[in-house]
Amino acid sequence: MQKKKILRLTTLLDFGGQEKQYLSFTEKPELLQHHYVFAAIGFGGNAEGILRERGFEVYIFNRKFAIKNILNIWTVYKFIKKIKPDVVHTAAAEANFHGIIAAKLAGVKIIVGEEIGIPNHSPIAIKIFKLVYKLADKIICVSKSVKDHLIIIGEIPSYKGEVIYNPVSIPSQFPQQKSDNFKIVYVGRLESVKNVEILIKAFSNIENNNAILTIVGDGRERSNLELLVKKLNLKSRITFAGFSSEPSKYVSSANLFVLPSFSEGFGIAAVEAMFLKVPVLGSRVGGIPEFISDNKNGWLFDPKNQNELESKLKMIMSMDDADREKIGKKAYEDVIEKFTVKMYVNNLEKFYESFNPPI
Repeated sequence: MQKKKILRLTTLLDFGGQEKQYLSFTEKPELLQHHYVFAAIGFGGNAEGILRERGFEVYIFNRKFAIKNILNIWTVYKFIKKIKPDVVHTAAAEANFHGIIAAKLAGVKIIVGEEIGIPNHSPIAIKIFKLVYKLADKIICVSKSVKDHLIIIGEIPSYKGEVIYNPVSIPSQFPQQKSDNFKIVYVGRLESVKNVEILIKAFSNIENNNAILTIVGDGRERSNLELLVKKLNLKSRITFAGFSSEPSKYVSSANLFVLPSFSEGFGIAAVEAMFLKVPVLGSRVGGIPEFISDNKNGWLFDPKNQNELESKLKMIMSMDDADREKIGKKAYEDVIEKFTVKMYVNNLEKFYESFNPPI
């Protein structure tokens, strides 16, 4: 196989799900068969630094990345003409819009977009992305749910979507801290779509005073959530840990991981918990039901139904420790081979090679 240059263009290279995907993808450079270049239309940061440390070329344009800033297309076009990639693989809405158009104008042979979540597009946005995605050869979808959604709203035809699940790095296993408490952990951004409010409200109705909740992450909703905790008089039982570069130090000792999101294209944080054999209670949305089977290797609930969440929490807490641990072990067995970095690299590079003519 001849080594080719592949540009992976996204919106930001700081913290976030797409950045986490890139960091997992590059954690074992010896697996990679091609020459990869990374670039961000907006700003860089944490992921940028780690990619550079690993020896990859990284370019940060520091542009205002909103789709309406169409001059970004010219910036990306000039960059593509300069580095001459064989493949342009974009990811995230703004990068898909500007990058796919720029790559087409630059005459790139193979153009791949990637939808990293379930978009909540307006009718006008759907029409715009339908036109943009016509310029791409394929659109990678991080779950079957994402692909089905794009087909239903009319942004892509079925043949153009390709499901490739995200890679998930195996988290560091920290020593479990013995405690009489039942420890529930959430990890993720504190944004409205993550629906942490319903978790706090459901938790407030758990009468077991040994139950504690740790919220790991930061975001625009943090102050509102802290006010809610104060209002419910739960400051002694709910802790805001803030952002952590190694959330597994909290998850490793958890009795239960909860992901209550309204929308999840994939759900990396849930898989990371499953890698640690921590049982997961996740919302029945997006890609989550594609790897969690209710009452078999975890539990699912309707993120709009607080009563169901409360019921599931009480049921899980009432289980024998051994039965709950069996669920965690089953979860580990179901995901440990499916979402590894090696599997992702193999699937992605086979996908690149599938084009006719191949890269």
